[in-house]
Order: sequence, then structure tokens, then C-alpha cells
Amino acid sequence: MSSSRAAQGLILVSLVGVVAVSGWYGRVAWEDSGSFAFVLFGVPALWAAVALWAERPAGTMVAPAVIAVLGLVSVGWSLVTGLGIGPLFVVPSFLLLLAAGRAWSGSGRNGSPPART
Repeated sequence: MSSSRAAQGLILVSLVGVVAVSGWYGRVAWEDSGSFAFVLFGVPALWAAVALWAERPAGTMVAPAVIAVLGLVSVGWSLVTGLGIGPLFVVPSFLLLLAAGRAWSGSGRNGSPPART
């Protein structure tokens, strides 16, 4: 499995994890927070979706950096919402960081080694 495919898989698992948490705790969050529940669950889902888009097969060499930034922002969101549902977003956030590392390790796309300048 190429590192790009592995990174895409990790990102997809992260996105599925966020969707699963949203499905499991959505009603409780809606009753507690009202329409803020869309923000609560939407932010990590958006970051995972953008990371998946950045790591598409025709992605650039910038994709690992974008995924890493999105993973860090997602970890930050987990900490900001840490008194509520935030700790459940830690695992999907770290999966994004792992995907960034995996994408970086294979940043020479199409199986070729990374270019050295």
C-alpha cells in the first residue's frame, strides 16, 4: 500500500470516527447546546473532509503540511471543547496527524523518491 493510500485511509477513518461520534452524541448535544451542535461536530468533520481533499491522488507536495495543520487545529478544537464532548475528538485528531506523517514519508508521489535540491 502506498503511503498516499495509507494516509487517505487514516483520514477516512478519522472522518468516519467524527461522523460516528456525531451520530452517537448528536441528540444529547442538540438538547444541551441547540444549534451550536452543528459547530461542535461540524468543525472536526470539516477539517477531516478538507484533509481528505488535500490528500487526493493528484495532491501536491504541500498536502502533508496542510493535513498536519488541520490535525493540529483539530487537536486544539478537542482541547477547547474538552469539558464536554471534546475528548472524543482526540482520536480522530491524532489520526489526522498520523496521516500527515504517512503522507510526508511518501511525499515523492507515484512511487518515486522525494526530489532533493
